[in-house]
Order: sequence, then C-alpha cells, then structure tokens
Amino acid sequence: MTKLLRERMQFGGDMRLMRIFYLICLCLFGSNLLASGFRLTEQSLNGTALNSAYIAGAYGADSTYYNPANMGLGEYGDKHELEIDASIIYIPAFEFDAVSMDKGMNLTCTPTSVLANAACDQIRGQYGGKNGAIVDGYAKKTLQPVPKIFYKTRTYEILGLKTNFGLNFTTPSGLSMDWGGEAGAFLDDVMIMMMEFNPVVSFKLSDQVAIGGGFRFLYSAGEFGNTLHVPIGYTTIQGTDVPVIGFIGSEVTAKGTTKVVQTSNAAANGYGYNLALTIRPFKSSDLLVAVTYRSNIALEMKGSLSATSYIDMGAMASGTIGMDADLTLGADLPPILNIAIAKRFGKVLAEFVMEKTYYGKARIFEFAYANQKFTNNAGGKICAAWLGSKCLGWIDTGSYINPDEMLGAADYSAVAYGNGWKDATAYRLGLTYQHSPKLKIMGSFAYDKTPAPQGQFGIPDANAYAFGLGARYELWDGKADVGVAYSLALKDNRKSFLRSKDGLGQLQLLTFGAKYRF
Repeated sequence: MTKLLRERMQFGGDMRLMRIFYLICLCLFGSNLLASGFRLTEQSLNGTALNSAYIAGAYGADSTYYNPANMGLGEYGDKHELEIDASIIYIPAFEFDAVSMDKGMNLTCTPTSVLANAACDQIRGQYGGKNGAIVDGYAKKTLQPVPKIFYKTRTYEILGLKTNFGLNFTTPSGLSMDWGGEAGAFLDDVMIMMMEFNPVVSFKLSDQVAIGGGFRFLYSAGEFGNTLHVPIGYTTIQGTDVPVIGFIGSEVTAKGTTKVVQTSNAAANGYGYNLALTIRPFKSSDLLVAVTYRSNIALEMKGSLSATSYIDMGAMASGTIGMDADLTLGADLPPILNIAIAKRFGKVLAEFVMEKTYYGKARIFEFAYANQKFTNNAGGKICAAWLGSKCLGWIDTGSYINPDEMLGAADYSAVAYGNGWKDATAYRLGLTYQHSPKLKIMGSFAYDKTPAPQGQFGIPDANAYAFGLGARYELWDGKADVGVAYSLALKDNRKSFLRSKDGLGQLQLLTFGAKYRF
C-alpha cells in the first residue's frame, strides 16, 4: 500500500469523525444562543484574553475562525485538535434618562367656508406630548452563557501542498435587550441571535506563505417587543356637498408623533465566505503579517408583525388602530477586514491588529411590511353648528382616520435603529508570554470605535476601551490544555442620546475553554 493511499484512507476515517462531530455540535447549539451587543468579536478563549488581537499569531483549532491560513502552522500540525469554549456575557443593570420622543399631535384646520368655522374650532389644538421633558429608563442586567466549538484536522499532503481542514460554530453577532421605563421602551424586549457554521481549508504554499478560506452559513432569528413614538404628518379633506351652498368641509393637518406598541418575529438563513493570507516576509525572521476578510452576509429575515397605534386627536378622533402584517427585516453582517503583524521577542509574542468593519454598507434592522390588515377602533365626532348650547348636527370625524393613509404618512425611517451607522475601525494590541513549557499568559488592550452616531436615536453604543487577561495550561504531555480568560470593555456614553446615571457602560466576558489533540 502506497503512502498516498494510506493518507486517503486516513482522511476518509477523519471525515467520518467530522460528521459525528457535526451532529454533536447541532445538539449543543439547539439551545437558545444570543450575544448581547450587536457584534461580538471575542469568539474563543484566546480571542477573549487578547481582545481579538489574534490574527497573525492565531494557532490551533480556533485559528479556523480568526485566521484559517494558520491552521497548518504551529507545533501541532500532525494532530487533530478540538476546542470547546464557553463565554459568559455580563452587562450590569443601569439607569438612564433621555429627552422624551413623545411630541403628541398638533392639529390645524382650514375651513372651506365660514359654515365650517365652528367645526374647525373644535379640531384645532395640541393633544398630548411631553414638550421635550426628561424621562427615565432602566436596563436589566444581562447574564448569558454562549458556547463555541472549533475543530481542525492534522496536516495532509494533497497535490503536493500541505493542507488542513477545519470548521467552527460561533455566535458572531446578536442583540439582547430587556429595558423598561419610558426612555427604555424602544428596547423593551428585543432579541436577535445569529449562529454561524464555517467550514474552512488552508494550503501552505511554502515556508513563507499560507492561504486559507471557507464558506459561511448563518442562521438568524429574532423576536421584538417595543414601543416607538413614530413621527407622522397627515392631511385629510373631509366634508359634504350641500345643494345650492356647495361643498362644506375642512382641511385637517395632523403633525407630531403617534405611539406604536409592536411585537414581531423573523428568521432567515444567510451565506458568505472568508479569506485569509499569512506571510513570513523574511526567512531569517519570525515576523508574521496576515490579512483576513469576512464577506457581507445579507439576511432577509421573514416573519410577522402585530402593532397597535394609539390615536389622540381630541374630539376629532381617539382610540387605537391595529395592524397585522408580513414582516421583512434586513439585518446584514457587514464585511470585516483585519490587517495584523506579529513578532516574537524572547518569550513574548506581540501582535497588533487593525480591524475595519464596513457597517456603512450594511442594513441594520431595516423593517418593511406587506399584506397589512387593519383594525380601526378610533372614532370621534364634533358639532357642525351650535344654537346656543344646542348642537344642530353632529359630524362623524372618525371617518377622517384612514389607516392606509396614516401608515403611508408615518415616518418609520426616523425611528430606524441603524440610522447613520458608518464604517468603524478598531485597534488591538495583544501580548502572549510563554511563562513555562506548559503555561501561557495573555494580556491585551483594544480601542474600538462605535459605528453608531452619537446623540441620535438608534441602538445606543459608544467608543469602547477594552482590557483582557487570560492563561492556558497544558495537560497530559501536550494532548490537552485548559484555560480561562476575561475581558472588560468600558464604553464612554457621555455623547449618547441616552444619559447613563451609573457612569461608564460595561460589557464583561468570562471564557472557559479546553482543547484536546489526537
């Protein structure tokens, strides 16, 4: 039996192991997974400790996510490697305030004749609204476990190239909010989760160049329950034709906001790819330069929505309008480019990463509706003319409320969560210290600019300053290792439209992990 035939037989057995592993992963990931915060960059134990300054120096099973070109590099290229990590995401509860978005409704009325003056006098006015008052809100604490799985094969010789295969299951993005109070009602109960399956392959072209890449399969699902004050500008002309006299009526313009309470759900699959390149520029140096790219994944999430709009227009109309509709939610994962450089200094490996996320090209929770069905429970009446204290005739002004026209007049774009988002750049520095043959200690710092505009309604976010620390310890003569890592991100929210009463915002990650090599 030739060496190549033995390799192929071994590879067939390894593929059977991968299929079994895939089924195990499906069982583990059948539970409810979500990440707090729109994007979670720290996807493994090393990624947490190094705050994702882990591209050029990535190694082992989790390199399948951070830099698949590196799968064939490192000291365990002749081993399969499986890593299972579990992150605990913690965001402390906090309180905040904001300027109320409830502007109420201002009605103006222009009569078509003097006979309609009395009716217009009963319509004109300001109804409701907080006049820029400060309102309070609060966010409940988030405490959520999130598992991650990474696997890479040993190195194979295929067509003269050293080749590795791998896969990873991660939760690259998500959002979980449970907020309350008037200022927090727009994120009252919002959850969106994303789970990614990413098979990859790498080729070592020479001792100085390695490439890698793979396909990305994403499943996303969300449930939303929130309250919005939606701007609206609505004009209607109502009246009646009277013999000899002609048309008697008025033009009514409503301008302000309407309170909308809505619940919805949606889900979708998405597809993309990732590419990686690692170069050792100088044969005599251990300097590494790496570039990775993750493509955009466009998600067209389909589901349903139920909404109730509250109408307050004084005597002319009050009550509610219900709407049930089919929902389409655009929630892309934007392209991500990483450029990294790593260099060893004695026992210390230092790495610097510049990461750019192209949020400016992505859709951030863009809603669209179809097949609307309305339930009109709004009504009202005004007096057409008075004789002393006696009304000579009533006008049914509930007919002034047309749900289709009002939906078209509502400016939902003004309360879109992703308004004004732009490309964001992060800078990451990570240090790995080989304390002993068995013990590695890691530390990091990162500055992550927010893509969200400050002082504007949307998903509240701010620039983050992150600090990381972690360690790994080898067991069983290098067949396994275990570790723990911690990351703390502090967010300066002084320019946010939500003003925290508890100082800097926090996002804490605690990750436990274990590797096994065979």
